[in-house]
Amino acid sequence: MEQIKRHQNYWNSSAEIYDDIIQKELSGFKRDAWTQILKEHIQKKKPLKILEIGTGPGFFAIILAKMGHEVTALDFSEKMIAAAQKNATNNEVSVNFIHVSPEFPFSGSETYDVIVSRNVTWTLHYPEKTYTDWYNWLRKDGRLLIFDANWNIGIAKKTHGEIYQSDIEKAKKLGFPTYDKKELFDEGDIISKNLPMTFAMRPEWDKAVLFQLGFIDIQIRQDFHELVYTEAEQAAYDSIPFFSILAIK
Repeated sequence: MEQIKRHQNYWNSSAEIYDDIIQKELSGFKRDAWTQILKEHIQKKKPLKILEIGTGPGFFAIILAKMGHEVTALDFSEKMIAAAQKNATNNEVSVNFIHVSPEFPFSGSETYDVIVSRNVTWTLHYPEKTYTDWYNWLRKDGRLLIFDANWNIGIAKKTHGEIYQSDIEKAKKLGFPTYDKKELFDEGDIISKNLPMTFAMRPEWDKAVLFQLGFIDIQIRQDFHELVYTEAEQAAYDSIPFFSILAIK
């Protein structure tokens, strides 16, 4: 519980940075790029009940609501939820944002057509249990969409860390943003060392666990690098392939 609280405080402290990132995504090419990617993964055009896990400042929730879906979006950072609510209002969409916490967990009393997350699963403290919950919250034939990467592979493997730091230096010359938040980022690294997904071989690990839970037709894509990244981001994340997992119940 103490570790989860520490993690929650970290994301509250990071909300301003991530909101700044989301503002740029909502006003740039990434909005249309992600809209197309989500359409390809969801496929069904009719309005669906969608649950987003770890909405942050609300980027996916806003896009999905704009597509006409009924969206419920969760986050365990109060400041992230506040930013998401502000961004949804500014983009004239209605989303059911819910702040969750260890004291007030999400009940999952309803079922959903789609459950989606972006850059969230690497943060999970109990990934097997979480994936089990998501399976139970999906309707029959419902879709689980996971978008993520091995963001902390540099912590797990020293050689990868050196490659990543070299890539970051190249990216800075292309305009990759930097933030004067060393203390905050150091705290993030400390937290990550205690997260199981930091040391998992992904997305292979996810695929195996999802198969054991009963998901079928599990598909993995890793062709997003040029679709959703700026030139600077492509340089920064050259050694960290972004992936999607689509699993059907």
